[in-house]
Amino acid sequence: MKATVWRMTVPGVLLALLVGWYVWPEPEEPTMPVEQAQHRIEAELADVAGAFHPGLQWAEARYESDPDLTGLCGTSGCKKTGRAEMIAKQAARVRITSERDQEPLDIVRALWTAKGYSVDRNKGSVEVRGSDFTLWFVVGVNGCAEVRATRTNVTDISDDNWHGGFGQGPLDYAAQCATVDDPYWSH
Repeated sequence: MKATVWRMTVPGVLLALLVGWYVWPEPEEPTMPVEQAQHRIEAELADVAGAFHPGLQWAEARYESDPDLTGLCGTSGCKKTGRAEMIAKQAARVRITSERDQEPLDIVRALWTAKGYSVDRNKGSVEVRGSDFTLWFVVGVNGCAEVRATRTNVTDISDDNWHGGFGQGPLDYAAQCATVDDPYWSH
């Protein structure tokens, strides 16, 4: 008798949890307006660019949208929540020599630490993870420096077919990365 109850109860409970997760309403926390999110990201990108002396000449930033989804994606149950993640990527045109590749990381780490962020440093990158944003700066082995900033819980402005959103800027935003030789950074 106990084995039969066990075999019937466990699948029933799992099914109830799955259905509850699927139909449970999303929290009604407000989302950040697109203009406000873009303004904050642009400020972070400008702060990074302004921290370098001599400057690195930055290429145009690429903005992307990643809508937040709920339900079982891959089936007809996948739904948009009205929230999205705004992602901005920007590459430096100036090539950074391997002899100087740690210096930009130190500059960006000092900038973000001065802002009160908790910064994680790896050999080739620095990163900040906040509750609704991330910042990431990397210097690649090819001398390409890149900064990425994201904001979550931004109002999703894409249509039902996921077109629109915040997409702007060149698709190949890193095409000009590390293409300019600089007397200080490249030698």
